[in-house]
Amino acid sequence: MTESSQVAPGSENEEEYSAPTAVREFWREAPVREVTTADGGKAWLISGMAEVRTVLSDPRFSRAEAHRRGSVTGRAAVFSRPGMHDLDPPEHTRLRQAVASAFSVRRIRALRPRVEEITGELLAAVHESGPPADLSAALCFPLPVAVICEILGVPFEDRHLFRPWSEQITSTKAYPPEQAMEARRALVAYIGDLAADAHRCPEGSLLRDLVTARDVDGRLNAEEVVQIVFGVLVAGHETTANMLGKGLVALLDHPDQFAAVRADPSLVPSVIDEVLRYVVLSPTTDPHEGLHLVTTTDVELGGFTIPAHSVVLASPTAANLDPRAFPEPDRFDLGRTNADDHVAFGHGPHRCLGAQLARLELEVAYTALLREFPGLRLAVPVEELAYTSGMLLKGLRALPVTWDV
Repeated sequence: MTESSQVAPGSENEEEYSAPTAVREFWREAPVREVTTADGGKAWLISGMAEVRTVLSDPRFSRAEAHRRGSVTGRAAVFSRPGMHDLDPPEHTRLRQAVASAFSVRRIRALRPRVEEITGELLAAVHESGPPADLSAALCFPLPVAVICEILGVPFEDRHLFRPWSEQITSTKAYPPEQAMEARRALVAYIGDLAADAHRCPEGSLLRDLVTARDVDGRLNAEEVVQIVFGVLVAGHETTANMLGKGLVALLDHPDQFAAVRADPSLVPSVIDEVLRYVVLSPTTDPHEGLHLVTTTDVELGGFTIPAHSVVLASPTAANLDPRAFPEPDRFDLGRTNADDHVAFGHGPHRCLGAQLARLELEVAYTALLREFPGLRLAVPVEELAYTSGMLLKGLRALPVTWDV
């Protein structure tokens, strides 16, 4: 499953609302072009929808080689060791299969009542405290943390640990590097201890399944179990939490479309697809951000020949703003008929395993908010919202809202 200030479109900071300036410029130039990276090296920047899909699905573009060359390290502690996302088939396929059943359509559907229950509990507390409320702290982060811990089988009393660890691990500048690495070591140690004492995790939990795959089936080793759980924990809530909050801002800042969804909750799936396409999570205006891969042979793409052993930066964010795929891509439009063609969850063999889970959480949260909070609106002008900085994912520091009582 893979960030800026948001103000109303048309204002002087319009680019901060939907996409950083450089991302918007990606598709105004060639969808495939050679660029000079911040360290003076050369790379191929891929920003067109069709081209990004090719890069993410063609085995001639290697993630493992990119990590071996160090092109994805150093930005955050989360990248300091290779994860499942840094592998190519068949190794990637083997690890992915060990996790896939926990995120199957059947398992996610069965999880809906529990997601609804958790959401209800969180919103009941918001109701009790009364307006105004900070939905970032009250809902956007607690919900995905609780759900991913439920899937993994993490003891309830330990759930408070993961938010601060994850925040530090995904820091690029917000925390000193040594603090971020210490948080990474603490989380890895915690997962190792939990995996060594797996009877604490309930039957049917992902962690119990992974330990069985290690101890009984021999399909995984101890390091792989820790690696998988680490990735699921961090990726399983950070992106969803940020998307939930920033998507809600996009909705609230378009009152006519928000009113349409309130009148017809069956539009919520359309909301989710347009939010996933429209909302930008990348914090940087550096045009050299993207998923890092390396070509294993010469590749023809977008009218260019990309030589073997070239660094390639594929930007799903830019692809989601490609006007060839989405007319008027900067416009937030719930009537868009092809919004589900986005690549917010990636594409190809690395497509986010948690896509269905993220969609479920967004759907349940948005539906409950529409139902339970008449007149929900921002409690401050949209340009006064504060956002995190120095993070791999940029989200809201707070989401102050109010409603009619």
